[in-house]
Amino acid sequence: MELLVTGAAGFIGSALTAALRSAGHTVTAVDDLSVTSPRPRPTGLQVRDVRDLTPADLNGCHTVVHLAAHKSVPRSFEVGGFEHNVAVDRHLIHTFANSRARRLLLASSCEVYGEQTGPLAEHASHAPRSPYAAGKAATEHLADIYRPQMEAGRHIGIVRFFNTFGPDEGPDAVVPAFLDAVAASQPLVIEGDGTQARDFTHIDDSVTILTRILTVPTLLPVVNCGSGRATSIRDLAQAVIRASGRGTVTHAAARPNEIASFTADMSLFTRVYGPVRYRPLERALADTLRERQHTGAGAGAGAAR
Repeated sequence: MELLVTGAAGFIGSALTAALRSAGHTVTAVDDLSVTSPRPRPTGLQVRDVRDLTPADLNGCHTVVHLAAHKSVPRSFEVGGFEHNVAVDRHLIHTFANSRARRLLLASSCEVYGEQTGPLAEHASHAPRSPYAAGKAATEHLADIYRPQMEAGRHIGIVRFFNTFGPDEGPDAVVPAFLDAVAASQPLVIEGDGTQARDFTHIDDSVTILTRILTVPTLLPVVNCGSGRATSIRDLAQAVIRASGRGTVTHAAARPNEIASFTADMSLFTRVYGPVRYRPLERALADTLRERQHTGAGAGAGAAR
């Protein structure tokens, strides 16, 4: 299969590109390198803005996987934080619609669910609490508008990522922030009381989910990518301390509009694509810590959600 992956030098994009190529697929890797990263860049990377892609760039591809985005929730409150992702996504959806590519898989986020209780199923309503989440919700609505216009055999799908983590993740997320803190012998900083919970999925498991989605000809309109289990940030900190054998915890002010819990309902994915054998969280944290130490990944400690 011929694929084009945007954000291919990013955390998830680079892992997915490597996995697809290892499986024998041809992948055109695109990234504008606007986010600095120590991870190895995919071979043959095209350094370009997604907004420069034309239908001709997509014509030779069967499937386009759009992962490129500015993903920081706090920074999305700054001027332009909403507009950038929506403009990029709008351009790519329109470009795909005017190309000969057969499928477009768009990355969204659990953030679109907002403050809702219990496991979050794909049919739950949008309730965004940040400009980042509102932008992803807007992208999903754009997909809904374009999807009925596609001729038979062409599909637009959405995958909603929960908290994917792993050794090459950037330092602005909670797991690398905690791991950087213990490596630097600094306290793990929890914003708020630490009872807020998140659904953590190791990058290998997220790539398994993505590759299964891509091996089925028809894309679902929306599907979650998570583990189906939530862990409080307080418990995550203690798990990191156990995995590393050291560490202390301190607290900072809670984030505005903090959401109490995100847990993926993975029943739709399991029913369509089969169960995933997830790596247990504590083992995944220990593996991530070991790999980061081996590669020298990490960029200093910081506050975490």
